[in-house]
Amino acid sequence: MIKKISYKDQIYDHLKQAIIMGDMTSEEIYSEQMIADKLKVSRTPVREAVLQLRFENLVDVFSGRGFSVRPIHFFDVQQIIQARTAIEGASLRALIIGLDTAEGQEILKQMEICVKQNMPAALAEENNYNFMRTDMEFHMLGVSFTGNEFFIQIMSMMRTRLEQAMFSSLKKQLRPIAAIDEHERIFSAVKRRDTDGAIRALVDHMSTTENILREMMGD
Repeated sequence: MIKKISYKDQIYDHLKQAIIMGDMTSEEIYSEQMIADKLKVSRTPVREAVLQLRFENLVDVFSGRGFSVRPIHFFDVQQIIQARTAIEGASLRALIIGLDTAEGQEILKQMEICVKQNMPAALAEENNYNFMRTDMEFHMLGVSFTGNEFFIQIMSMMRTRLEQAMFSSLKKQLRPIAAIDEHERIFSAVKRRDTDGAIRALVDHMSTTENILREMMGD
């Protein structure tokens, strides 16, 4: 059966993309009715989408006034990168240990498709948003292998906050090309079952991302 996407989920995706791309900013207060009128829907799914965004720390809600985008600071980025490195490092270790399983081989296959096909395709389209989403999908693959619901939930919660900052970093000349190479090093280390190499490649990738964002956002 084809899963029907609810209005709430569609509105959530629409608002999240607008936040990540900077079309919605912290300087403005948005009303649920304004969003509902623009998207030609009732206020109920808009309210539900906004509540989900608040749960993910993407917006602040003001009673009777509306909501605004929660600004992201470099300190937030540092904490997110620290948490991601810990979770993804543990996930890569688990994946390499379980690489001989059918699930492990499938994850490895999806990682290869992501690095060798999806990321270059998004780069060719010069679509930073799709490139960033593909980048994050690569990282979620290893985490999903663990089956650890807490890992998955925490990563999903942090994902969009980091995407807010990452979207701007991808405008930096040649960054997407370098990012593909960094993901390729992670994948290659996993494929050859080099745990230390995979962790080292992950840490290097995260450190590079952090340094670029520090330069852009200030410390």
